[in-house]
Amino acid sequence: MINNFTLQVATTYIFGSDAEESIGKKLADSGYTTALVHYEDKSHAINSGLLDKVIANLHREGLKVIRHGGVVPNPRLHVVENGIALAKSNHVDVIIAIGGGSVIDSSKAIALGAANTEPVWDYFQEKLAPEKTLPVAVVLTNPSSGSEASQVSVITNRKTGEKLTLSNPLLRPAFAFMNPELSTTVPLYATACGIVDMFSHICERYFTPSHDFGFVDYLAEGALRAIVQYGELLVQHPRNVTFRSEMMWASTMAQNNILCVGREEDWSTHIIANEISAKYDVAHGATLSIIMCSWMRYVYESNPRRFARFAREVFGVRDETMDFAEQAKQGIEATRAFFQRLGMPTSFHDADIPTDGVEDMLNKIHFGPHHTIGSVQPLNREDCAHIFEASF
Repeated sequence: MINNFTLQVATTYIFGSDAEESIGKKLADSGYTTALVHYEDKSHAINSGLLDKVIANLHREGLKVIRHGGVVPNPRLHVVENGIALAKSNHVDVIIAIGGGSVIDSSKAIALGAANTEPVWDYFQEKLAPEKTLPVAVVLTNPSSGSEASQVSVITNRKTGEKLTLSNPLLRPAFAFMNPELSTTVPLYATACGIVDMFSHICERYFTPSHDFGFVDYLAEGALRAIVQYGELLVQHPRNVTFRSEMMWASTMAQNNILCVGREEDWSTHIIANEISAKYDVAHGATLSIIMCSWMRYVYESNPRRFARFAREVFGVRDETMDFAEQAKQGIEATRAFFQRLGMPTSFHDADIPTDGVEDMLNKIHFGPHHTIGSVQPLNREDCAHIFEASF
């Protein structure tokens, strides 16, 4: 049964060939006058001429433009703070992100900090709740995190070693300009990382302590099957625009909360995996592929029926002689094999990550009021240690 929910999806999506060419008119028609354009240095956005193309488009519509590069994977707090200072000193009224999840997350944080007087990190530490922000417009080049559609920003503070998540509806971008052709030159490894990320985003919502959610389950299972099908095709044919189109919209649907209404979510995989990214600066998608199957193996007995349904509906495990537990284990193995077919690591060893930092990573996890994370099976510090170790 679908439980009570409230959902607001405020983003305007402009999807298709040459979608980015309408950005200047859309923003000018909305009354914006000064844009901070945020991007990753040495990126495809620069090398392809996309950055200059977007800026020229904005200038034609009369917008003043402030450039701010410097984004890296696992976006940094100091880059955000520099962007906030630029935005305030130039009276910016809209932030434009050209790139993928890291650029978008960083832009959301800049927009929040630029609209307020308090240090932006206070919001990520939950000392303050957001009440206002500047609008963000996205020109998407790398579909993966779904940040173009989400209310989430994840920022890394290298001084403290923390990677924190802020979730609030105010953070949803106002516009997302989505041209799948812009993603055809994304490197293969980054493409595979993105596929894992969107797959995991749905799983964090799909796996719950409960059982069946009817319509919402069917949507989630269909989306997961599509990601498996088109994801494998995409890594074989990375410049195929049809496959890029499918995955670009899949990344959006995976993270805009359509697939999680009326149910409890888990998010343990992300919470645990984020600590690997924070400590070792490993790509987000890779840390998810390392942790996810270990988490599944650790918790599936808490709801074997749910994991068995996942195995049946996503990977076609339909041997009627198997009980729920056996079907669940087959589904977990199928997930691991899917990640491997994408060329992604499924262990610390695969990614050449040291295994001596577990205590430090455990110290950084923000456990909840009951000293646990997750909902399928609430996990305490010892449980998380076992999942790390099972991933070695």
